[in-house]
Amino acid sequence: MVKNKNGFTLIELMIALAILATLTVLTSQAISQAVKAKIKLQDQLDDVSRMRDAVRLIEKDLNLAYHYRDVEKEIQDLINKANAPPQIPGAPPQQPPVQPQTATRREVPRRDPETHFIGTTDSVNFVTMNNARAVRNTQAADFIEVGYSLRECRNLRSDTSSKCIWRRSTPFVDLDVTKGGDEVVLMENVTEFKLRYIGKGKQDWVTDWRTDAQGDASTKGKFPQAVELSVTMDKKVQGRSKKYSMQLIIPIHFPNNPDEGAANGRTQ
Repeated sequence: MVKNKNGFTLIELMIALAILATLTVLTSQAISQAVKAKIKLQDQLDDVSRMRDAVRLIEKDLNLAYHYRDVEKEIQDLINKANAPPQIPGAPPQQPPVQPQTATRREVPRRDPETHFIGTTDSVNFVTMNNARAVRNTQAADFIEVGYSLRECRNLRSDTSSKCIWRRSTPFVDLDVTKGGDEVVLMENVTEFKLRYIGKGKQDWVTDWRTDAQGDASTKGKFPQAVELSVTMDKKVQGRSKKYSMQLIIPIHFPNNPDEGAANGRTQ
């Protein structure tokens, strides 16, 4: 007596293999698309993070912009002016009393330090208190001279050039706040780096602010109260353009500008 043996026929086996192959292909495509989407999303996050980090550094430097003023000397000048004898019209000006000479003399005459703020529409140079010591107990000042500008730079990996934001820094503060120090690239593929300034004496945002001798009556010797920053990065990947933009208003925490109204009140 012959027993019946149940099993898959050749057609059933081929159908099962075809279904399994189809599922395998669909699964691999789904995994590949998920990996590509993850890489694309990670690239976007990296670009936004780089822009955010660069803008955060610029914001921190501007927040802590350092405007040096010798307040004691200003008070002493006001006292001397208030105690000065009145000038009689038509009379020759009276000479101030001669100070007695001390035993010790300063070999090099003292020169008051100056900290300037020079800003244009695509660059800014100033002194900031945003200086962190890389090594503990290092002899270094709490302030440094920094500058930001938009210029060309070349990417060493892709051998392509683009507009970049450069950051210049130096621990030596001198009269020319626009020169000196070392420069590093802060961000690449920048299509817009726009700066505007506002402060007391200005009714609207302006594109130039100078505290040195070339500044006008509203800016000479006075720091702005806030800086408007606009940054746009245009990155091309596989022929496609990706734009990221950020705009914010950065206040200067301590402009330390002379108060003309209070000075006039003290003089009166």
